[in-house]
Amino acid sequence: MEKKGLTKKQFWIQMAMVIFWELYAAYWIIEGIVTKSPLKWIAGAVFSLLYLGFAIYLIYQRKRYPIEDAQLDKQVGENFHTGMKGMGIVLGFITVAFLIAFGLAALLK
Repeated sequence: MEKKGLTKKQFWIQMAMVIFWELYAAYWIIEGIVTKSPLKWIAGAVFSLLYLGFAIYLIYQRKRYPIEDAQLDKQVGENFHTGMKGMGIVLGFITVAFLIAFGLAALLK
């Protein structure tokens, strides 16, 4: 099996995702403890462990198979920004559709 490396930008984009999900898992753990719901804090702990494993794998992959290519890093950044713009446009359309639907529902009530 061929091992693929990570550029610096790919690494940090994926680590940002890991950090976000770790914060979300911490929220589940804290909420589970506060509300005395063992299912929530256990799910949060499992979620946290899975993403910690993923973070360790990303660090290993970056250290073991680094890719130092400025052109590829630039392309990765452009692809990320294009994807974020596309997701923003789709989210905007969905938001407008819901506003129109709820507005029509309120008018026709």
